[in-house]
Amino acid sequence: MKRNWKKLMARLAVMTVGLVSPAFALNPDLAVPEQVEIKHKACQEMLRLAATYQVEGLFSKEFEAGQVCYTRTDLAVVLELLTEKLAEKVVEEGSAAVAKEDLLLLAELQDELRGEMLLARTRTFQQRRDDLGTRLTAITRNISLSGGLVGVLQGSIGNGPSDHADAVGRGDLVFSFTVGENTIAVIDVEATGGNGIDTRVPSFSLLNAVAGSTGDTVRFREAWVEHAAFDDRLILTAGKIDLTNYFDANGVANDENSQFLAGAFVNSAVLGAPGNGPGARLQAKLGESLTFGLGYGSGDTDTEDVLSHGYGIAELDYTIKVGELEGTYRVYGSLDGARADGEVKLQEKNAFGFGISADQQVTDKLTLFVRYGRRDGDVYATTTAWSAGGQYAGLLPERKDDVLGVAYGQVKAVGADTREKLAELYYKVQVNEQIGIAPVVQYLIDPLGDSSRDDVVALGLRSLISF
Repeated sequence: MKRNWKKLMARLAVMTVGLVSPAFALNPDLAVPEQVEIKHKACQEMLRLAATYQVEGLFSKEFEAGQVCYTRTDLAVVLELLTEKLAEKVVEEGSAAVAKEDLLLLAELQDELRGEMLLARTRTFQQRRDDLGTRLTAITRNISLSGGLVGVLQGSIGNGPSDHADAVGRGDLVFSFTVGENTIAVIDVEATGGNGIDTRVPSFSLLNAVAGSTGDTVRFREAWVEHAAFDDRLILTAGKIDLTNYFDANGVANDENSQFLAGAFVNSAVLGAPGNGPGARLQAKLGESLTFGLGYGSGDTDTEDVLSHGYGIAELDYTIKVGELEGTYRVYGSLDGARADGEVKLQEKNAFGFGISADQQVTDKLTLFVRYGRRDGDVYATTTAWSAGGQYAGLLPERKDDVLGVAYGQVKAVGADTREKLAELYYKVQVNEQIGIAPVVQYLIDPLGDSSRDDVVALGLRSLISF
């Protein structure tokens, strides 16, 4: 522990030396554009620092060969790693191990990428780097902004007289504020419009997880403060939060904007987490591969007492890496004290649940996933759910950023004569770094676990613009 504190102080010194030195103007050659090549001055200086202080693996081989470009966020991640390595060098060899002029250069680069570096140190980057809300652009020295627009046009076939096409739209603006050296505040302002296909095709699986309401609704979707301590080994988040951002996560089945559209493939259909509201979560890194999370959310946001009818969850995550192939395995247990609503929760009592969520790279292009969840059978309308599938990147050689996704799952309901089954296939065409378009096909069998209901085919087109 004593050594960890020493390392932390060295890291802070490396990061802040420019703030206690005479003021300087940013070298124009170090200004970083949205897309940067290896020949850029900032990249060349970082390569020089890496060579001087024996830091390896900063940039990818493709980037060093000039085959791809980096974004400002990519460069911020590299800079964060370089800062860590230089801090370790100071711990081991003393303050003179890194030349002052190199620390000043590092401080200039950090100042230029301030907004993106704030992101690189938070769970937002760590858990949802490629999803909505992670493309931060610095507005001021302490405020950054990101956002995105997603639209879904979706219609059904086989649903009798209720066949209909629905359009849904959603927009997010995510503001990130620097509160302190290790503290940020985030506000997510969301506008939604459209009920989506689920008003006409009832199911446990929720065919369109993007849908909101028929009238445009603007709200603070999330608003929280996050503090990291002990070299980011302990992270506390509190405020209006979405517990599904932290629990029952999955690398390829966890985001309706860019991955599977159905709610049953975004999270377990029997997870039971409350909607966005007052809550907190604590994440502790127990080792390089082991992480423990503890979360609490108010199960009754209509009252002023956030401790009444609460929902608690604990999760253990284990990450393994074999060569370049990585997998994460999660197991969680929950206690739900929310009020009975007569539809999802049928009895007013504390109810237990548990589940697993795993994703594993099989090749550099193919990643598989599996989920399973179970909860008290005498309390809820649905008791068990499972799903499995995967995604394949670069199916076409000339389209290496496109993604094909396939998933299948089942939900069991109390008293139903069969299980509800859902299959989904999507193909996301990555038009450019900021725009993605995906046709989506879903096949719903025995809706609501009723074999007398007609099977339904849902066809959709989803677009996503992030900025």
